[in-house]
Amino acid sequence: MSTSTYDPCLLITIEDQNAFGIVGMQTDDTLMLVTDAFSSLEEKKLEKAQFRSKPKTVLTPDIKMDFNGCTLMMEGNSIRLRQKGQGGKICLVDVNAPSRAQQYMEQRARGAYIASTCQPETSFDLSVAAQAQQPSEEDIRALNKRLKWQMENLDRGLRYVPVDLMHAKLMVFVDGSFANNMDLSSQLGFILMLVNESTDTDNTFTIRGNVIHYSSTKCKRVTRSALASEIYGMVNGFDMGIAIATTLKMIVERLGLAEIPLIICTDSYSLYECRVKLGTTKEKRLMIDIMALRQSYERREITEIRWINGEDIPADAFTKASPNRALECFIESNNLTVRVDGWISKQLINKTID
Repeated sequence: MSTSTYDPCLLITIEDQNAFGIVGMQTDDTLMLVTDAFSSLEEKKLEKAQFRSKPKTVLTPDIKMDFNGCTLMMEGNSIRLRQKGQGGKICLVDVNAPSRAQQYMEQRARGAYIASTCQPETSFDLSVAAQAQQPSEEDIRALNKRLKWQMENLDRGLRYVPVDLMHAKLMVFVDGSFANNMDLSSQLGFILMLVNESTDTDNTFTIRGNVIHYSSTKCKRVTRSALASEIYGMVNGFDMGIAIATTLKMIVERLGLAEIPLIICTDSYSLYECRVKLGTTKEKRLMIDIMALRQSYERREITEIRWINGEDIPADAFTKASPNRALECFIESNNLTVRVDGWISKQLINKTID
């Protein structure tokens, strides 16, 4: 098997067409999507090597599976992913307790674990909570508000629906908020989705698919403008998008399908304009990042960059305390309609460079 560049614990078969398998490992858990031939071959190899292993559990409508602290269950032709037991351990932090700092750290960690596995809409609040070294009463109240929501929504998680790989696209929605943290640092966020797209006539497109990866992090660099935070957010999303696109390429090649295009979406007009007009910024670090993105576009690593309406970008939930409802709508229905304000074509990039 070959190791994925996206995750060293994600393995994909590279030889036998019949024994196809995708294997994900997490400590002592293994999650596999395999053919019967692969499963039988694995059993023979384990027996030959005299390795002990837990008996396999096959996901069916009547049988649930546990993996990485989550429970997977089949609902019709979709798969539901929800937290397993950490949600039941969450409790609110007592503001007046002498050990409130310790409680704050413990409960934030529990909430963040659930956020990282199956509740992306809680990522921003818990990322901000992690930045408080000596939590104040205001910090504790903010954390308790998010923890209360998690306690009341233990069954909320992600749903995975079938996607036509023949016409699938990997979309990266990126966003950045300038100096919105307590220390005036910027918050960066992105979300990757594997979707099928249908184009409407009124400059809108509708996507249906699944969440692949998401992130809400404090920017480690000093940002002096909103443009800088947007660029750093796009760079983070692009780097992860390339890693996942490489993994998907390995999978679709094994299945005999065409390469899946990578599309980046942003709601920042200044960043959109900066992609075709390098002179809009004088910061050398930003110019390097812009040129790197432009070079990736020339190499076809990026298929398309779209400037979309700010009310339709799901990455908004990873950078703001009061975001739009795009991410919430997608999680609830696996569908999202997005309005397009502009796009960057390869011909326009070539003309600008010349």
